Amino acid sequence: MTAARAEAACRPSRRRPCKMQAFRIWDINQKTFYLRNNQLIAGYLQGPNTKLEEKIDMVTTDLQNVFLGIHGGKLCLSCIKSGDDIKLQLEEVNITDLSMSKEQDKRFTFIRSEKGPTTSFESAACRGWFLCTALEADRPVSLTNTPEEPLTVTKFYFQEDQ
Repeated sequence: MTAARAEAACRPSRRRPCKMQAFRIWDINQKTFYLRNNQLIAGYLQGPNTKLEEKIDMVTTDLQNVFLGIHGGKLCLSCIKSGDDIKLQLEEVNITDLSMSKEQDKRFTFIRSEKGPTTSFESAACRGWFLCTALEADRPVSLTNTPEEPLTVTKFYFQEDQ
């Protein structure tokens, strides 16, 4: 994909072209993301801990497909399949180096779906598996193949970071 096409495709806010944008993300229960022991966690951050909140870096590759990362796009979310086990992983890779046309980068691709004010993210590599948080606070952000399960949350609020 040419740089011009990548910029034209990346318009999550529909306001201006970009390569990578930072967003605040929180689940419908108001849990935000933070990093603990190199693992993405969803919990309630208060007081001085609010500075631990991780912004989600996003590169939009077309109307629905996105790459998601943290730390300035240097750690990217990926869906890894190992046998029958599917898990969310953070990998050290530059988000702007990823490409939709490379099969090895498919594990980093998420399909962004908006329904009203909320957004969900389905893995492109492992269809039917969605980014989720647990109902309990301070649990790892993970993937689920039962998005309607009452013990997981797959709907997120997403706001461009100012």
